[in-house]
Amino acid sequence: MEIDIKGKINEKKLAYNNTLLPLYEAIINSIQAIEEGSSTKPGIVDVDIIRLNQKGLELDGQELLPEIVDFVVRDNGIGFTEANYESFNFAHSTYKKGGKGIGRFTWLRAFQAAEIESRFYENDQWNLRKFRFEPTKKGIEQHTLEKVNSTTDRYTIVKLKGLKDDYRKWCNSKTEDIAFKIIEHAFIYFVATDCARIRINDLGTTTVVNDLFNVFTGGKVKNKNLPIRDNKFTLRIVKLYSSKIDNKIHYCAHNREVISEKMSIDIPELDNFLVDKDGNFSIAVYVEGKYLDENVNDERTSINFSKSDLEYSGETTQEELRKKITDLLHTEFEDQITKLSEVRITKVKEFVSQHPRYKQLLKYKSDKLKKIPSTLSEEKMEIEVFKIQQELELDVKKETNTVLKFIENEDDIDAFNAQHKELYAKVVEVGNAKLSEYVVHRKLVLDLFEKLLNKKATEKAVHSLIFPLQKLSDEIGFEDHNLWMLDEKLSYHKYLASDKSFKKIKLAKSESAERPDIIIFNKPFAFTNDDKPYHSIVLIEFKRPMRDDYTDLENPILQINRYAREIIEGHAKDKNEREFNFRENTPIYAYIVCDLTKKLKEFADDAGYKILPNSDGYFSFNDNYNMYIEIISFDKVLRDSKERNRILFEKLNLA
Repeated sequence: MEIDIKGKINEKKLAYNNTLLPLYEAIINSIQAIEEGSSTKPGIVDVDIIRLNQKGLELDGQELLPEIVDFVVRDNGIGFTEANYESFNFAHSTYKKGGKGIGRFTWLRAFQAAEIESRFYENDQWNLRKFRFEPTKKGIEQHTLEKVNSTTDRYTIVKLKGLKDDYRKWCNSKTEDIAFKIIEHAFIYFVATDCARIRINDLGTTTVVNDLFNVFTGGKVKNKNLPIRDNKFTLRIVKLYSSKIDNKIHYCAHNREVISEKMSIDIPELDNFLVDKDGNFSIAVYVEGKYLDENVNDERTSINFSKSDLEYSGETTQEELRKKITDLLHTEFEDQITKLSEVRITKVKEFVSQHPRYKQLLKYKSDKLKKIPSTLSEEKMEIEVFKIQQELELDVKKETNTVLKFIENEDDIDAFNAQHKELYAKVVEVGNAKLSEYVVHRKLVLDLFEKLLNKKATEKAVHSLIFPLQKLSDEIGFEDHNLWMLDEKLSYHKYLASDKSFKKIKLAKSESAERPDIIIFNKPFAFTNDDKPYHSIVLIEFKRPMRDDYTDLENPILQINRYAREIIEGHAKDKNEREFNFRENTPIYAYIVCDLTKKLKEFADDAGYKILPNSDGYFSFNDNYNMYIEIISFDKVLRDSKERNRILFEKLNLA
């Protein structure tokens, strides 16, 4: 049976995060060739990095490395003997133990071609074999085999030529990074005492990968056996003393890494360094086992773990294996993990102390809080804490609804109080936490409001505190304004426009440039079946504290009258865009919020306004516009707001 090599290469694309996989496969082939026989002990693998421009550049003192275009891998192993060459020709050769026979196809998925040259000894004769491996139907091109003069120098060179443009930007550029990736992929080989010596030659410098392995692992690897029912796994646990946090589990098949995942999935503390007498370190765990060998895909880029949670003796899920490994690590590094956990909880507690609405999470969701990464910024931490808070509130709601279904009479209530004290306490505690933060917010707003008044703040500052300028109601959340300072009911408006001209307010359908500070429609146009679609309108006008320089044109009472007239005479439309007349009896409520200065009092008296019972404002009713108007002093707004919230402030010792 013949194989179309070009079709085999094109049938799958190499993922960009596996750009270096062709290099790894070439190096593993060299290591295996050395295991079959080499001219030195240990064998040697040289990796030459060929860059687009072999001179490094500098920009602002930082070295810019040229792009990598080729890799050249040379070893002194057994070489391309007749058996090895024949194996190379088969698409799914099993000549090598554990081999898939298609690793070489990854070469041509990332590179344009591969050139192979091998001098080897066979049949009492030295031979030199050369060929190119290209994305053609045959695959092997320009093959030659000749006898050469006797020599003891055997070698094989694999040149991976022409890294494709779309892979170049994904290729690790620094020599040390490439060395670490080689260690990760071929870790099992580096553990062996007779491991081939691998050298990387780049820009005139040679890096011995084995030396890096010994420096960053201390040469110490701990082996552990991990049985999961009928499957047996071997773990190689190593401390990595490097400057990069890299706590990972590496799943290996046929002596090479296939995939990896972070340990912090199960042990959130491991998003950070651990510490011992030798300094900061990360943990690397390399997992081997027959189950992994049998379930790795042909390209060795994924492992087909079981997808079922059922405990079949011969099956294992990735989650199950990871959890067993992290449980073992939790025991193995208990002291270091406990210290990290304490740091994490301390940071969360500090955050909660500044945000009392989350205080109850320490009691009811401490296990979830422990999983929040300690390296998060305060902003990102709040997002995670908020998610846990939402989860707790949903839990309480579900639990409460379940219990309340069975309460039908007074006796049931007594039974509930006796049997569900803990739930009752949780309901109160969770609710109080949110309420406490909201009450604190109100206290701070009123304190700020009082300071603004004392400093004779601008009208804009006062307006912005109560409701943001130039905003519509659908742009502002419930907790982003403070209309409760004027009237609690105003917080539940349907449509509001702040500091918008009438011609920009869709509901008014007016061309007037008049700009009411706040206008509220108590029922939106678009969602009604009524021909007269709103029940009431509210107008609010702010004036600068202590202002007393009004002209007749700036008379706020006249302003309010003009706004009312504009609304009534404007051409409003219903949900079908049909014009209709303003409903005659639609009430308008207007509030003028200001200081009761001499000029303002004159305007009120001239207009026939009545003094409010507590003498800190005026009121009137305009029959022509069906409009009730109140002139409210800032002092009244502040005093009434404090009084309405006094009991809440006292409960939290804020009064």
